[in-house]
Amino acid sequence: MLSKSQFLKYIQCYKYLWLYKFRRDLLPEETDESLQRIFDEGYEVEDYARKLFPKGVKAEGLYETAKKNTDKLIKDGNKVIFQATAMANSLYAMADIFVKNGDKWDIYEVKSSTQVKDIHVIDLSFQKICFESAGYKIGKTHLVVINTSYVRKGKIDPKELLKIEDISSDVRNLISEIKLNIESALKLIKSPKEPQIRILKQCSSPYECPFIDYCWKDVPDHSIYSIACGLSEKKLNELLDQDILEIKDIPEDFLTRDRALMHRHVVKHNKVHIEPDKIKEDLNNLKYPLYFLDYETFSPAIPLFDGYKPYQRIVFQFSLHVQEQPGGKLNHYEFLAKDFKDPTEDLLKALRKFISKKGTAISWNAMFEKGCNSEMAKRAPQYASFLKSVNDSMYDLMLIFRKGYYVHKNFHGSASIKKVLPVLIPKLSYKNLNIQEGGTASDSWKTLIDPDIDKKEKDKLYKDMTDYCGLDTMAMVEILKFLQKI
Repeated sequence: MLSKSQFLKYIQCYKYLWLYKFRRDLLPEETDESLQRIFDEGYEVEDYARKLFPKGVKAEGLYETAKKNTDKLIKDGNKVIFQATAMANSLYAMADIFVKNGDKWDIYEVKSSTQVKDIHVIDLSFQKICFESAGYKIGKTHLVVINTSYVRKGKIDPKELLKIEDISSDVRNLISEIKLNIESALKLIKSPKEPQIRILKQCSSPYECPFIDYCWKDVPDHSIYSIACGLSEKKLNELLDQDILEIKDIPEDFLTRDRALMHRHVVKHNKVHIEPDKIKEDLNNLKYPLYFLDYETFSPAIPLFDGYKPYQRIVFQFSLHVQEQPGGKLNHYEFLAKDFKDPTEDLLKALRKFISKKGTAISWNAMFEKGCNSEMAKRAPQYASFLKSVNDSMYDLMLIFRKGYYVHKNFHGSASIKKVLPVLIPKLSYKNLNIQEGGTASDSWKTLIDPDIDKKEKDKLYKDMTDYCGLDTMAMVEILKFLQKI
């Protein structure tokens, strides 16, 4: 059988499908936490979508069981079926919502996306082919997506939260091509020979592939895939046609962007590129006191609180290191919301105690913190003036590295603090923490504010989250100290 989810793997990369069919031993033992969050969010959105069709009945089970239950529900006269299942010609598909429309059936696919994407059209095309192969007359094909204009006011209204896009025309235009791809995919899953494929951009588009470690086992550390600013698939193909896989072997006239050229230079010559005059000029703009500020946020598809839109950031935590004068003592302040309520006012009340109107606020990728401040100012206008003063004083420490004033080969073309910190300040490491990246910190907050969570688990999670956020600001303190010595 070729299921819809397996076919979408084929569309992303036919080696992905083959490995999934024949080498599941290579899959990670546990589902990636960020991927699990996407799944959970999708289920939540689907629950709201079902409320748009209150008379719907679910076809329970999988494969043959689900098919038989679908047939029985139709025979019994049901006109809305959730998880309707079709199996025919080695194809298997489940429709999120299957709706009788005259003598035909309409298919509704539910996504936690905010817009129609190419992969969604492919998804519905496969479903249409599968159901028609099983003898159903299919009418329209719809995509149910999130309405980004929706603002929560009280109980969630599914009719306002979601919008339905009719993509029947797009699906019709794609059917012939998808049928050919289905034939190829069915041949592939009968072949015992592992296919070879050129690595381009497919490993993370449209989804992260769980077989990356296996496929990339022979890719060198400083490969053409990590060049600063990135290369297009056309450029990657040109290099691979010349058997060039390492950055040091890229011809000098091949690259045009300054950051990419500098990245190539430091790798090829194994040198660190430093522009001390420009670093000094940049850092001369800093005015004490210095406020090293980092936020953690949660952006759910379904707004948790009134006044929020889908995927709008909830700022639930800050870490703040304050240094009053050059070389002076460091003071650390923090806030982490523990209760299930909008944390905006409590967080800002705490933050305003520690930041005055003089001095410089320092962040890494400051556009993020600035954006959070602008959004919070709209929700809590009494703090608008304070937040504007913070934004007006803000300095982005990341720009030293983004602008190429300090370039090390082991940054791997990135200006991310996760890449810079281990190179410049190896004694500080996220690897020693229970929470090691922002996605996990974000997901952890929903657990922390769950009223049913055990107190012992809550206390441990609170410590893990404050440790992580605190390291973000301490990292900036130490990186600035390192740059000032230069």
